[in-house]
Amino acid sequence: MTNYPWQNLDPKGLVQITQPQWISDIDQQVLLHLYQPIIGGESYALYQTLYANINKATNASNQIRHHDLMEQMVWGKERYIKARRNLEAIGLLQVFEQKETSQANSAVTIYQLLAPLDSKHIFADPIMSSLLMDRLGQPRYNQLIAKFSYDLPLDVEDGHWTDVTATFQDVFRLPSQYYPIPSETEDKLISRNRQSRAVQIKDHKLNISLVKDLLQSSFISEKALTDEVIDMAISLNQLYGYDEVDIQKLATAAADLRTNTIDLGKMQRLAVEQASGQSSKQAQQIAQTTNAPTTNGTVNKGDGETQNPGLTDRITASETNQSAYRAKWQQLGLDQEELNFADFAKSYPPIAFASSIKEQKGGYLTKAEANAITELIRLDILKPGVLNIMIQYCLVELEQNKLSRSYLERVADDWKQQGIEEPEAAMVYLKKRKKDMADQHEKRQKNRINKGRYQTQKESVKPKWLDEASRKEKYEKTPTPANIADADDKAAKQDNAATINAKEAEIRQLMQTLELKEGE
Repeated sequence: MTNYPWQNLDPKGLVQITQPQWISDIDQQVLLHLYQPIIGGESYALYQTLYANINKATNASNQIRHHDLMEQMVWGKERYIKARRNLEAIGLLQVFEQKETSQANSAVTIYQLLAPLDSKHIFADPIMSSLLMDRLGQPRYNQLIAKFSYDLPLDVEDGHWTDVTATFQDVFRLPSQYYPIPSETEDKLISRNRQSRAVQIKDHKLNISLVKDLLQSSFISEKALTDEVIDMAISLNQLYGYDEVDIQKLATAAADLRTNTIDLGKMQRLAVEQASGQSSKQAQQIAQTTNAPTTNGTVNKGDGETQNPGLTDRITASETNQSAYRAKWQQLGLDQEELNFADFAKSYPPIAFASSIKEQKGGYLTKAEANAITELIRLDILKPGVLNIMIQYCLVELEQNKLSRSYLERVADDWKQQGIEEPEAAMVYLKKRKKDMADQHEKRQKNRINKGRYQTQKESVKPKWLDEASRKEKYEKTPTPANIADADDKAAKQDNAATINAKEAEIRQLMQTLELKEGE
């Protein structure tokens, strides 16, 4: 039985909200314009509700119950926990639960409300900026950049200006004595959010070494592959399914060979444009292709292309590992065609994969469906390949007309709890589940047949008026001597009564005649 996160929540449990970081008016603008499009309106409303419950004098709230928060938001447990998990995943909330509740009135859950990143770090964050651009589109994205930017009326860096600002030593005298504070006190001081990344993707399959080798073959040195470029490459791999060769092409197109740098903004813009423009082309490839391209370091050679000789050993080792990997899943019940489909699922981004299936069914991928898929990718619940198997299961196996966000989240939560991390594992799980359901159905059918076979059949009860014999007995009875005697007695009594009535009438008439004569 699937155990959902909100099922473990006790609405009567106590919670206390704390604020270890400053949350300024500018932070509120960042939350409204840059975070809300990603986390959604409900999560934004929950953040503001938690913030409103904090006492500004102590930077902590009174102890309240989860039920109080749910009543204030007019939510049930499911919506409450989903909104809270969005805040956790995006780095706006930390949740701590007490292992043992020794005191009757002690809080069992602590909410630490965190400040958002500043706008500069959000636009520099490859995941946050990619999600924003994907949700809002390029025009609105550019408007937000302009909103959080500033323009000087004059360029003071053009060489015509001199900085005459007073220094600290010009105005103040250095203190003669230093008064340090204890480290315990320093740890309790409220600070600002010093994080530079909102989301960290820990588990990915992008071969960074292979990307470096491919870039060097394109005359881009390893120095150009900075940490920011690597983060952007990982984000594009997770969001859109770009492999090492795709990353190399995007980085090359955005590179400046003179300065040996890669323009992250241009690289991101090209990736989004390519992902949106090639969805229909990838849909045709998905419908026609039977042998999918492989990933995990294997480079697909096109016509007329030559591989880098320095990569031969690595590619050969990757192919050997791939063979052993496929043999393992064959022992678990997957055939060659299913393994090819699993490889295929790893090679395409979920958005394009879902769009292709919807187009084959005569529809199109709606914005709500695309947002639901993007949300699962952002939360890093399932890998893109596993997510593709889920999409195929919903749209093809279950023949659903659309991808419901709530249903996708339930399936994703179930698969996460089952420890499914590879497309092959998802396919094995679905086959086993289908077999179990078939066995249960067959067992129910046998029980139903056996129950009907040995059950005593009850004789139906008919009313007497439906029985022909009963009708004849009632309406066509044979006369008996007793019945005849009764009939004769009844007839004689009727005759006697008639005679008596006639005599009485005759007497009354005679009396009337005598009365008339006496009157004369």
